[in-house]
Amino acid sequence: MTTYESLTYTQWEEKFKPTTNHLTKYPDEISFETFGAEVEFVQSKIDERLVWTWLDADMCSVISNGYHYVNRLNYFVCEVPYEEDTDYQIITSTETECECYDEETGEGKPDCETCEGYGLVTTYND
Repeated sequence: MTTYESLTYTQWEEKFKPTTNHLTKYPDEISFETFGAEVEFVQSKIDERLVWTWLDADMCSVISNGYHYVNRLNYFVCEVPYEEDTDYQIITSTETECECYDEETGEGKPDCETCEGYGLVTTYND
């Protein structure tokens, strides 16, 4: 039976301990790209329970346990494996419609200071 658990980004970091990306020139980077040597490294992990995927979902971005291909943004490799019978959800950001959002055009007002004309406001979660 699968259980579901939501964590904040900080809780996920503390519990699963993402490693730094040793293949990039940025010393504090913890995410891995979805192409080239970085994705090859992620795919080569012996224990797939160490791999997490940062996903672009409907009106939010989410970190989910496991290796996902569709809607992937980046990967993470952690020190602590996740439990096989648990699906985790770490919502890293959400998007909401701005007050100036126009249903017909799907855009906001160009002079809007809140959304800068995009019509959506992104909120980054802990």
